[in-house]
Amino acid sequence: MNEISKYSKEDTKAQVIGKTIFKLALISLLVGVFMSFFDITPQTILENFGESVAKAYEIMTGWLRWMVPYILLGATIVIPIWAILALLRLGGRKKDKS
Repeated sequence: MNEISKYSKEDTKAQVIGKTIFKLALISLLVGVFMSFFDITPQTILENFGESVAKAYEIMTGWLRWMVPYILLGATIVIPIWAILALLRLGGRKKDKS
């Protein structure tokens, strides 16, 4: 199989794990600095977790309420055009094979 790996074949499992831990530590550092800039602590995250989930749900449902009518409106034009083009492509392929 032609599978492409991020790590060379010479890397041992310990080296791969070490690289992964280093990447996670670096990303954690960057996120920690970002959170510290906005004065966010682990305690405030845990205290406001329920509120955060509820707020995220409200935001997502708001987006859906806004998007769905526009998606349906656009689909009245896009879907028929796509179907016609798909049928034309399908018809063209059958003629080539004969």
